[in-house]
Amino acid sequence: MSNEHASDSLPATPLLAPLKIGPIELKHPTILAPMEGVTDRAFRGLIRSFGGCGLTVTEFVSSEGMKRKEPKAWRQAELDPEERPVSIQIYGREPESMAEAARICEGLGADIIDINLGCPSKHVTSGSSGSALMKEPDRAQRIFQAVQASISVPMTVKMRLGWDDTSLNAPEISWIAQEEGAQLVTVHGRTREQMYKGAANWEAIAEVKRRVHVPVVVNGDILTARDALLALEQSGADGVMVGRGSVRDPWIFERISAVLRGAPFEEPSLEARRAALLRYLDLLQRGVRSELHALGRFKKMIGFFTRGLPYGDELREQMFHIHSVEEIYQAAHVYFDRLISEGLHTGFSALHDARQPGDELTHKEEKYVVYQR
Repeated sequence: MSNEHASDSLPATPLLAPLKIGPIELKHPTILAPMEGVTDRAFRGLIRSFGGCGLTVTEFVSSEGMKRKEPKAWRQAELDPEERPVSIQIYGREPESMAEAARICEGLGADIIDINLGCPSKHVTSGSSGSALMKEPDRAQRIFQAVQASISVPMTVKMRLGWDDTSLNAPEISWIAQEEGAQLVTVHGRTREQMYKGAANWEAIAEVKRRVHVPVVVNGDILTARDALLALEQSGADGVMVGRGSVRDPWIFERISAVLRGAPFEEPSLEARRAALLRYLDLLQRGVRSELHALGRFKKMIGFFTRGLPYGDELREQMFHIHSVEEIYQAAHVYFDRLISEGLHTGFSALHDARQPGDELTHKEEKYVVYQR
């Protein structure tokens, strides 16, 4: 059964054992998904500042780019010295290049190396990398062997259910990964052919859980704390990975952590939300090449953060015509002052945290290939 058929009643809170990845024990059984163009150093720092996130993962990094010392790949692998634990995800199809990239990433300070068998985007799968490797279990196995032999930190693997509905081989590849040394597997509940359409099938991940003894993490369509509980219940997984849900609601990890602890969650005020957006802009400016680059990233993020919010469409339209950081700050302050003056505290939270039935990525958004639903 997929999550689109789930009951509206809140599921029982699962009793989860501590999530361990080799010698690393996560404080929370929650992981920030790797997202191209999103999970840079600034965004990961923002998410960690809210609490509740057990592990952050970088954007996925090209093994060939690391090997050739391409600036983009090295920027994507940049870590904050205080960011612990953190995983760098790498992709590619050549075992030797993947092994070399893994060694480099460990040297950069990665606590964990994650291997990408889950990305469905054409620019990755056209090179027979990412989820295309699910069609080549033997090659995937050679990659696992090469990476495991090259590093001393834990290796993990992220994948989809399979390439399409006729080849749902995530249990098989998870078992291969485990036998070659993987300490954890994450499964997105869709096939590559589905991309981000339809609903994630959390129940299908239960077969992976039955097949392996290493921890299994469920991913896909986790937009609220309730989604996390349902995904854990249906999959039997040991933890959850959240992608796009964290862009819509950066507090989602603390929400999930609170419900798992049986603790109350204090809804962030409008002032806290304002501060979060501006903090992200501050963090962006510290690590980007130019003001123009920071503006581009911020405009993209604010588009997701304000979807469904009062006057959010007006703010997004205004932001796209702004050409300086100072104007961004001014527009954000005016927007939140307007919400406060109109007493929209409750409406803001309800709209922001609502899960829209059938809400799917647009064609334009799909190019940002790992906005996990």
